[in-house]
Amino acid sequence: MDRTLLSPSMIETFRVCRRAYQLAFLKAGERIEPTGSILKRFLLKALAEINRGRVTTVNQVQKFTGHHWPVDKIDAEDGVRAFLFAYKALTNYVLKPYKPEGAQVVAVSLKVRARVPHDRVYLEDTFDLILWYPHEKRLEFCDFHLNPLKPFNPAWPSASMLVKQFLAERLKTRWPFEKISLTFLRLGVQGVMPATFELDESLYRLHWPELLKTIEAMKDPEDFAPHVSDLCRRCEFLTRCTAMGCEEHSRLSRSA
Repeated sequence: MDRTLLSPSMIETFRVCRRAYQLAFLKAGERIEPTGSILKRFLLKALAEINRGRVTTVNQVQKFTGHHWPVDKIDAEDGVRAFLFAYKALTNYVLKPYKPEGAQVVAVSLKVRARVPHDRVYLEDTFDLILWYPHEKRLEFCDFHLNPLKPFNPAWPSASMLVKQFLAERLKTRWPFEKISLTFLRLGVQGVMPATFELDESLYRLHWPELLKTIEAMKDPEDFAPHVSDLCRRCEFLTRCTAMGCEEHSRLSRSA
Protein backbone atom coordinates (compact mmCIF):
# COMPACT_ATOMS: atom_id res chain seq x y z
CA MET A 1 0.00 0.00 0.00
CA ASP A 2 1.30 3.41 -0.97
CA ARG A 3 0.92 5.55 2.10
CA THR A 4 2.80 7.90 4.38
CA LEU A 5 2.97 7.50 8.17
CA LEU A 6 3.87 10.62 10.15
CA SER A 7 4.35 11.34 13.85
CA PRO A 8 4.25 14.67 15.71
CA SER A 9 8.04 14.66 16.16
CA MET A 10 8.50 14.29 12.40
CA ILE A 11 6.15 17.19 11.67
CA GLU A 12 7.69 19.49 14.29
CA THR A 13 11.23 18.71 13.12
CA PHE A 14 10.21 19.43 9.53
CA ARG A 15 8.74 22.78 10.55
CA VAL A 16 11.89 23.83 12.40
CA CYS A 17 14.51 22.56 9.96
CA ARG A 18 13.94 20.51 6.82
CA ARG A 19 17.55 19.39 6.64
CA ALA A 20 17.31 18.04 10.19
CA TYR A 21 14.13 16.20 9.16
CA GLN A 22 15.96 14.58 6.25
CA LEU A 23 18.91 13.58 8.45
CA ALA A 24 16.72 12.21 11.24
CA PHE A 25 13.95 10.45 9.33
CA LEU A 26 14.78 10.06 5.65
CA LYS A 27 18.51 9.36 5.69
CA ALA A 28 18.80 7.71 9.06
CA GLY A 29 21.79 5.38 9.07
CA GLU A 30 24.09 4.16 11.78
CA ARG A 31 23.91 6.77 14.53
CA ILE A 32 24.94 6.99 18.14
CA GLU A 33 21.78 7.42 20.22
CA PRO A 34 22.08 10.16 22.88
CA THR A 35 22.02 9.06 26.51
CA GLY A 36 18.96 11.23 27.13
CA SER A 37 16.92 9.33 24.53
CA ILE A 38 17.91 5.94 25.96
CA LEU A 39 17.12 7.14 29.48
CA LYS A 40 13.71 8.47 28.49
CA ARG A 41 12.78 5.23 26.72
CA PHE A 42 13.69 3.25 29.84
CA LEU A 43 11.73 5.62 32.10
CA LEU A 44 8.64 5.45 29.89
CA LYS A 45 8.76 1.66 30.05
CA ALA A 46 9.03 1.76 33.84
CA LEU A 47 6.33 4.41 34.22
CA ALA A 48 3.97 2.32 32.11
CA GLU A 49 4.42 -0.60 34.51
CA ILE A 50 3.71 1.68 37.48
CA ASN A 51 0.64 3.24 35.87
CA ARG A 52 -0.69 -0.23 34.96
CA GLY A 53 -0.36 -1.23 38.61
CA ARG A 54 2.23 -3.95 37.97
CA VAL A 55 4.97 -2.11 39.87
CA THR A 56 3.63 -0.68 43.12
CA THR A 57 6.46 -0.68 45.67
CA VAL A 58 10.01 0.64 45.96
CA ASN A 59 11.26 -2.94 46.12
CA GLN A 60 9.58 -3.71 42.78
CA VAL A 61 11.15 -0.57 41.29
CA GLN A 62 14.56 -1.88 42.38
CA LYS A 63 13.91 -5.25 40.74
CA PHE A 64 12.60 -3.67 37.53
CA THR A 65 15.59 -1.34 37.28
CA GLY A 66 18.01 -4.20 37.89
CA HIS A 67 16.41 -6.34 35.19
CA HIS A 68 15.85 -3.71 32.51
CA TRP A 69 18.53 -1.04 32.93
CA PRO A 70 20.25 -0.58 29.49
CA VAL A 71 23.78 -0.93 30.83
CA ASP A 72 25.14 -1.99 27.43
CA LYS A 73 23.75 1.09 25.65
CA ILE A 74 24.71 3.93 27.99
CA ASP A 75 28.27 5.16 28.17
CA ALA A 76 29.94 4.29 31.49
CA GLU A 77 30.75 7.93 32.21
CA ASP A 78 27.09 8.93 31.92
CA GLY A 79 25.72 5.67 33.26
CA VAL A 80 26.06 6.31 37.00
CA ARG A 81 24.44 9.75 36.85
CA ALA A 82 21.63 8.51 34.60
CA PHE A 83 21.03 5.45 36.80
CA LEU A 84 20.77 7.52 39.98
CA PHE A 85 18.38 9.95 38.32
CA ALA A 86 16.18 7.11 37.04
CA TYR A 87 16.13 5.29 40.36
CA LYS A 88 15.29 8.38 42.42
CA ALA A 89 12.66 9.58 39.95
CA LEU A 90 10.91 6.19 39.76
CA THR A 91 11.09 5.71 43.54
CA ASN A 92 9.31 9.02 44.07
CA TYR A 93 6.76 8.35 41.35
CA VAL A 94 5.80 4.89 42.59
CA LEU A 95 5.07 6.39 46.03
CA LYS A 96 2.90 9.11 44.49
CA PRO A 97 1.82 8.34 40.91
CA TYR A 98 -0.05 11.00 38.97
CA LYS A 99 -3.76 10.37 39.49
CA PRO A 100 -5.85 13.42 40.41
CA GLU A 101 -9.06 13.01 42.39
CA GLY A 102 -11.90 11.66 40.29
CA ALA A 103 -9.62 10.29 37.57
CA GLN A 104 -9.63 6.75 36.21
CA VAL A 105 -6.60 5.27 34.46
CA VAL A 106 -8.06 3.96 31.19
CA ALA A 107 -5.03 3.57 28.94
CA VAL A 108 -1.25 3.38 29.27
CA SER A 109 1.28 3.68 26.45
CA LEU A 110 -1.52 3.57 23.90
CA LYS A 111 -0.55 3.91 20.23
CA VAL A 112 -3.26 5.46 18.08
CA ARG A 113 -3.24 5.82 14.29
CA ALA A 114 -5.74 7.50 11.99
CA ARG A 115 -5.93 8.41 8.32
CA VAL A 116 -6.11 12.04 7.27
CA PRO A 117 -9.41 12.47 5.38
CA HIS A 118 -9.13 12.47 1.58
CA ASP A 119 -5.41 11.65 1.71
CA ARG A 120 -3.03 8.69 1.81
CA VAL A 121 -1.37 10.02 4.95
CA TYR A 122 -1.69 8.44 8.37
CA LEU A 123 -0.91 10.19 11.64
CA GLU A 124 0.28 8.23 14.65
CA ASP A 125 1.16 9.05 18.23
CA THR A 126 1.62 7.24 21.53
CA PHE A 127 -0.27 8.47 24.59
CA ASP A 128 1.85 7.80 27.69
CA LEU A 129 -1.14 7.91 30.03
CA ILE A 130 -4.84 8.60 29.52
CA LEU A 131 -7.13 9.52 32.40
CA TRP A 132 -10.92 9.62 32.23
CA TYR A 133 -13.08 11.84 34.42
CA PRO A 134 -16.59 10.40 34.06
CA HIS A 135 -18.36 13.11 36.07
CA GLU A 136 -16.76 15.84 33.96
CA LYS A 137 -16.82 13.85 30.72
CA ARG A 138 -13.21 14.90 30.28
CA LEU A 139 -10.32 12.97 28.80
CA GLU A 140 -6.81 13.89 29.97
CA PHE A 141 -3.75 13.02 27.89
CA CYS A 142 -0.54 12.87 29.96
CA ASP A 143 2.86 13.28 28.35
CA PHE A 144 6.02 12.55 30.37
CA HIS A 145 9.20 14.50 29.65
CA LEU A 146 12.59 15.16 31.26
CA ASN A 147 13.49 18.67 30.17
CA PRO A 148 11.79 21.92 31.22
CA LEU A 149 8.75 22.76 29.14
CA LYS A 150 9.55 25.42 26.58
CA PRO A 151 7.37 28.54 26.83
CA PHE A 152 4.65 28.65 24.19
CA ASN A 153 1.48 30.51 23.44
CA PRO A 154 -1.59 28.25 23.92
CA ALA A 155 -3.29 30.25 21.18
CA TRP A 156 -0.76 28.69 18.77
CA PRO A 157 -0.90 24.97 19.54
CA SER A 158 2.04 22.80 18.52
CA ALA A 159 1.84 20.04 15.93
CA SER A 160 1.83 17.51 18.77
CA MET A 161 -1.23 19.10 20.37
CA LEU A 162 -3.09 19.28 17.07
CA VAL A 163 -2.31 15.65 16.22
CA LYS A 164 -3.50 14.52 19.65
CA GLN A 165 -6.80 16.34 19.12
CA PHE A 166 -7.15 14.74 15.69
CA LEU A 167 -6.47 11.25 17.06
CA ALA A 168 -8.79 11.83 20.00
CA GLU A 169 -11.76 11.33 17.68
CA ARG A 170 -10.75 7.67 17.41
CA LEU A 171 -11.20 7.38 21.18
CA LYS A 172 -14.60 9.02 21.45
CA THR A 173 -16.52 5.78 21.02
CA ARG A 174 -14.75 4.34 24.09
CA TRP A 175 -14.87 7.47 26.22
CA PRO A 176 -17.61 9.93 25.15
CA PHE A 177 -15.72 13.03 26.20
CA GLU A 178 -16.90 16.60 25.90
CA LYS A 179 -13.59 18.17 26.94
CA ILE A 180 -9.93 17.27 26.42
CA SER A 181 -6.93 18.40 28.41
CA LEU A 182 -3.23 17.79 27.88
CA THR A 183 -0.89 17.53 30.86
CA PHE A 184 2.87 17.70 30.51
CA LEU A 185 4.53 15.84 33.38
CA ARG A 186 8.17 16.70 33.94
CA LEU A 187 9.80 13.80 35.73
CA GLY A 188 12.39 14.65 38.39
CA VAL A 189 13.99 13.26 41.53
CA GLN A 190 11.43 15.13 43.66
CA GLY A 191 8.43 13.79 41.75
CA VAL A 192 6.49 15.08 38.76
CA MET A 193 5.71 18.70 37.96
CA PRO A 194 2.44 18.90 35.97
CA ALA A 195 1.39 21.64 33.56
CA THR A 196 -2.14 21.24 32.20
CA PHE A 197 -3.69 22.92 29.15
CA GLU A 198 -7.23 22.69 27.85
CA LEU A 199 -7.40 21.72 24.18
CA ASP A 200 -9.73 24.20 22.53
CA GLU A 201 -11.85 22.93 19.65
CA SER A 202 -12.04 26.35 17.97
CA LEU A 203 -8.24 26.72 18.00
CA TYR A 204 -7.94 23.23 16.57
CA ARG A 205 -10.21 24.10 13.64
CA LEU A 206 -8.32 27.35 13.09
CA HIS A 207 -4.81 25.82 12.96
CA TRP A 208 -5.55 22.41 11.45
CA PRO A 209 -5.47 23.66 7.81
CA GLU A 210 -1.91 24.93 8.36
CA LEU A 211 -0.87 21.53 9.63
CA LEU A 212 -2.37 19.95 6.52
CA LYS A 213 -0.23 22.26 4.39
CA THR A 214 2.87 21.10 6.26
CA ILE A 215 1.88 17.46 5.73
CA GLU A 216 1.42 18.10 2.02
CA ALA A 217 4.91 19.61 1.80
CA MET A 218 6.39 16.58 3.59
CA LYS A 219 5.01 14.11 1.05
CA ASP A 220 7.45 14.97 -1.74
CA PRO A 221 11.16 15.15 -0.78
CA GLU A 222 11.98 16.76 -4.13
CA ASP A 223 10.07 19.87 -3.07
CA PHE A 224 12.18 20.49 0.05
CA ALA A 225 13.64 23.97 0.10
CA PRO A 226 17.45 24.15 0.48
CA HIS A 227 18.78 24.66 3.98
CA VAL A 228 19.70 28.31 4.39
CA SER A 229 21.50 28.26 7.75
CA ASP A 230 24.85 26.66 8.43
CA LEU A 231 24.43 27.28 12.15
CA CYS A 232 21.42 25.07 12.83
CA ARG A 233 22.07 23.21 16.11
CA ARG A 234 19.83 20.33 15.09
CA CYS A 235 21.73 19.77 11.84
CA GLU A 236 25.08 20.02 13.62
CA PHE A 237 23.99 17.54 16.28
CA LEU A 238 22.53 15.02 13.82
CA THR A 239 25.51 15.25 11.50
CA ARG A 240 27.85 14.65 14.44
CA CYS A 241 25.82 11.68 15.69
CA THR A 242 25.74 10.17 12.20
CA ALA A 243 29.50 10.54 11.83
CA MET A 244 30.06 9.02 15.27
CA GLY A 245 27.74 6.17 14.39
CA CYS A 246 29.61 5.45 11.15
CA GLU A 247 32.97 5.48 12.94
CA GLU A 248 31.69 3.15 15.65
CA HIS A 249 30.14 0.85 13.05
CA SER A 250 33.44 0.69 11.14
CA ARG A 251 35.38 -0.03 14.34
CA LEU A 252 33.06 -2.88 15.29
CA SER A 253 33.25 -4.30 11.77
CA ARG A 254 37.05 -4.31 11.84
CA SER A 255 37.12 -6.02 15.24
CA ALA A 256 34.59 -8.67 14.27
